[in-house]
Amino acid sequence: MRRYIYVILAIIGIFLAVMPITVPIFKSNASYSVLNTGPSGTSSFGYLLYKTGSVQPILVPYDSFSLGSVNGTLVVIGPSLDFSGPEVSQLKRFLEKGGTLVLADDSKVGNRLLSALKLPERFSKDEVISVTYSGNSQYPVTREITGQALTSGANEVVLHNPHAILNARNPLLYTSNASLLNGKYGAFPIIDEVPYKKGRIVLISDPDIFTNALFQKNAPFLQNLILHLPGRNFYIDEAHHGDLNVYSSGSVVLRRGVNRNLAFYYVLFIAVLIITVESGLASMALQWSFSLLEKLFPAEEESVEDAVRALVEEGFDEDKLKRMLREIETGSKLGGAYER
Repeated sequence: MRRYIYVILAIIGIFLAVMPITVPIFKSNASYSVLNTGPSGTSSFGYLLYKTGSVQPILVPYDSFSLGSVNGTLVVIGPSLDFSGPEVSQLKRFLEKGGTLVLADDSKVGNRLLSALKLPERFSKDEVISVTYSGNSQYPVTREITGQALTSGANEVVLHNPHAILNARNPLLYTSNASLLNGKYGAFPIIDEVPYKKGRIVLISDPDIFTNALFQKNAPFLQNLILHLPGRNFYIDEAHHGDLNVYSSGSVVLRRGVNRNLAFYYVLFIAVLIITVESGLASMALQWSFSLLEKLFPAEEESVEDAVRALVEEGFDEDKLKRMLREIETGSKLGGAYER
C-alpha cells in the first residue's frame, strides 16, 4: 500500500513541475505606456528592461507606493499628470538615498517637477529644427553621442520633434550641429545627467526615442543607456499617464520545462521519506514527540471526590452518587457482591 503512495507523490511532483500556467495579458492605449504595444507605446523598451533586470510598474501615487523606501531606477516617460507635494517628497527621499530618476519629457509637467526639485535645468518650450533627418524633418538624426558608455554599437539616434535641455550640466547626447532653436544654430543637449545628493537624474528632452515606432532604430543606444544606469531594479511610472486605461486582452499559456535541480531535490525528498517511514524512524520520532509533550504538559488527574463535588454543584443528589460509587467498587451491579 505504501508503494502506491510513494508513486502517487512522485507523479504529483512531476505534474506540478511541468504544468502550464495561464497568465492574463494587460494592455493600455496610453501614449508612452509600457503596457501599450502600439507605435506610441513603450512596451519594447519595457521588455528590454525586463531582460536586463526586474521591472515593476507603478500604478498609484508615489506616497501610496512608498517610493522613498525602495532602491533602484525610476523611469518616467511622457508624464501628463502633475506630481503632488507628497509625491515630490517621496521622490526626493528616493534620490537622496541613492536612487536614479530617468525623466523623459517635453512638456510643462516635467518643468514643474524640476522646479519642485529646485533644479535649474528646464525642457525648452520650442522644438529643435534640424536639416539632418530620417524620412522627413519630424525625425531628426544625430550622431553626437558624448557619453563613452553610450556609444558602443550605437551609430546614431533617431528623434521625433525633439526639444532641448536648457542649463545642461553634463550632456550625454546632442542634436546635430545643423540644428536651430529660437534663432540660434548649433548642437543642443538632448540628454543630461544631473547629480542629486547620493542619487542622480537623467533628463531626456525627447520621450519618443523610447517608443515602439523608433525602437528598432534606437535599440542599441537604449541598451547602452540601460547598462549605464546603476542597479537592475526598475520602476516604471504609469500613474502619471492621464489617459491610462488598462484592459485585459486575453491570456497566454506558459509551458515550463523540468528544472533539473528541482527534480533532483524532489526525488531526494521522496527517497528520504521512504527510508524514514520504512525503517521505523518516523514512528519512533512520533512516539518520542508524544512522550516529550506528556512530560512537558502532564495531564491533571481528577480525584473521585472532586468529580462528585462537581456533580453535586450541578444539582445531582450527593447520597445517590456515593451509593453508586460504593456499588461500583463492590461490584454489586455486576452480580459479584451477592455471590461472595
